[in-house]
Amino acid sequence: MKPVQIAFKAFDCHELLCHAVASELDLYRAAGLEPRLIDSTFIADEALKQPAFHAACAAALAGFLKGNALRAVYVACSRPMFWLYGRPGLASLSALEGSRIASFADFAPPTAFLRERLAGAGVRAELLPCRDDVARLGLLRSGSVDAALISSACLPHQLEAEGLRPLLFIGTDLRLPSTGLAVADELVTGAPELVAAMVKVYRRATEQIFADDLLLETVLDKTFSIPETRSGEAARVVRACYTRDGRCDMALAQRAVDAMARSIGAASRPAADFYDFRFLDSDA
Repeated sequence: MKPVQIAFKAFDCHELLCHAVASELDLYRAAGLEPRLIDSTFIADEALKQPAFHAACAAALAGFLKGNALRAVYVACSRPMFWLYGRPGLASLSALEGSRIASFADFAPPTAFLRERLAGAGVRAELLPCRDDVARLGLLRSGSVDAALISSACLPHQLEAEGLRPLLFIGTDLRLPSTGLAVADELVTGAPELVAAMVKVYRRATEQIFADDLLLETVLDKTFSIPETRSGEAARVVRACYTRDGRCDMALAQRAVDAMARSIGAASRPAADFYDFRFLDSDA
């Protein structure tokens, strides 16, 4: 079995659903792979032990724009799964003028996404960096902030049950290839067969995300503690954000690259330099 590292920024269904489905179906073993998850939040891209696959493609894109030799070879999710929730009584985005919002670290892509959406709406607010969803929700529930940006660790139907309503879904207007598989250039050139094997595993997992209701329900509950509702709300939300074929439209990708470059103050680059779908093309 070939050990591979899968680096994540957040243990949630946005980043790791394909991995969780592949594990549930034993797809890795069938491909001769032994996956090992690693939290890369505090690890520089170049310090990751190879072979390593990044689940957080938006973070990898930011690294690419800063000069790191990375490329995305599989797109799992094309709508960033982050929701902005307001305290009870707040009914619109405009009501957040002058507010305090619990967000991610200043350098994290979700904060860049939120900052751009607020600016587009003409809303000025103070974004407070918080370490995780537990802290962000704690600040919101305690009344210490007016709103909180929450990841897919909690889907809307879970928080709506306690009276919280989303004021904004980042993925509504922002089409960004945000999760999947990103790798170092050296892996693409030095171990293409390994990259192809991982892409095939993710492709098979994605097929089952759309094909098997019971499997998706089981994995969401078992791995991410997300219960399904009778109306199938969790599956609906997830499937609306995921791709079916591991690709993204390159015009969309270029807009995402340009937006990310603006948000981090870097020069933009051609999307084709980062998004590389050759392994999908070779996997019929």
